Amino acid sequence: MTNQAEAAESARQSVFDPLDPDFIADPHRVLGDVRTSCPVAYSDRFGGFWALTRRRDVVEAAKRHDVFINSVLHIISGRTGAPAHTRPLMHSDQPEHTWFRAAMMPVLGGPIGPEIEPDLRAEAERLVAVMAGRAEVDLVRDFCGPLMAFAITRIFGMEDVDPAEFDRWNRQYVDGGQDDDREAVLEAHEHLVAIAEALLADRRAHPRDPSRDLATALIRARTPDGDPLDPQKIVGAVRQPFLIVWLATSHSLGNMLQRLLVDRGLQETLRERPELIDASVDEFLRLDMPQLGFGRTPAHDVEFAGVRMRKDEPVALVFPAANRDPEVFEDPDEFRIGRSPNPHLAFGAGVHSCPGKGIGRNLILIALESIINGTAGMEPCGEIVQETWPFRAPRTLPARLVGQPGLAGGVHGDVA
Repeated sequence: MTNQAEAAESARQSVFDPLDPDFIADPHRVLGDVRTSCPVAYSDRFGGFWALTRRRDVVEAAKRHDVFINSVLHIISGRTGAPAHTRPLMHSDQPEHTWFRAAMMPVLGGPIGPEIEPDLRAEAERLVAVMAGRAEVDLVRDFCGPLMAFAITRIFGMEDVDPAEFDRWNRQYVDGGQDDDREAVLEAHEHLVAIAEALLADRRAHPRDPSRDLATALIRARTPDGDPLDPQKIVGAVRQPFLIVWLATSHSLGNMLQRLLVDRGLQETLRERPELIDASVDEFLRLDMPQLGFGRTPAHDVEFAGVRMRKDEPVALVFPAANRDPEVFEDPDEFRIGRSPNPHLAFGAGVHSCPGKGIGRNLILIALESIINGTAGMEPCGEIVQETWPFRAPRTLPARLVGQPGLAGGVHGDVA
């Protein structure tokens, strides 16, 4: 253990500040320095927490779910939020977590993904066509969020829910958290809960095929003793992915599009050779994972990676830092199309890894193919406003979509 790590352990001395302007400007550089000098680092922000930055430590903590539990908190942040109550899957432990996951996994890994793919692709292409007809767009608010909202309404079979309204409430929740606007967060939370409750009421009255419908599967699920799952926690198990899935996927896509705006060489490569888009998806996911502050809590005092952690001290699993660990990834900050092997942690690790990763990856692929194939070029056209811890993603992504494939010159000007 390094001297710096010893000092952090003994005196809980703060090694980094996630709200420092330097961190906000370039979290990967700061986290890289932290990983080298003090891989299990302490920060006194948000009442104090430990941060794991090496891949091996992140994976080990994620797998030791009996020691590092989820039910206390799953996001480390000092911002206000919705009233605390258990919302499986992320905000629960074993054995309850297993009961909910066992009900949801067959649906998310079943036929629903291929069945909704044509609708997802059609919506992505429609959104791109709408943006291509405008002089300037915000890729985050005009494409990433709306596409993800549409996808969730299809995943849950919510044909009567307006995707635009659904997107608005999710956006208000996240923006409210970033702005520390508790009233906005609570209002959005209440509307999302109401959508979940209405969905469950409908499925109790009109059940659907439980192999294709998440709400029906949760209602019909039983514990090993034959008891139904807690009705309030079923509401939470539906409400939580409304936000978490929307946030994780739209934020990842926002980071990817920001990379394409900045890295014109990469953008041109994918336009010239669109068959490489699929091979690039996992490298986008590795480098551009947005969730910095996934949280765990020690169930008891524990020595971990040479550091003594006390019971109830928050611990952040900093997956984006683990995804750039030079012990695992050669030239970790370099974008390599088709990098192999590529054991990134964009979908988490352990029992709390994302149960819908197949659908999520396919949606990212559809979005990238639609925007690359549906335009002749993209360029930034304004200030990019970044979110801050516990996320790393653009809040706004102003861009100009330059022309359309097959047109001589751009509809809004030529690519510089």
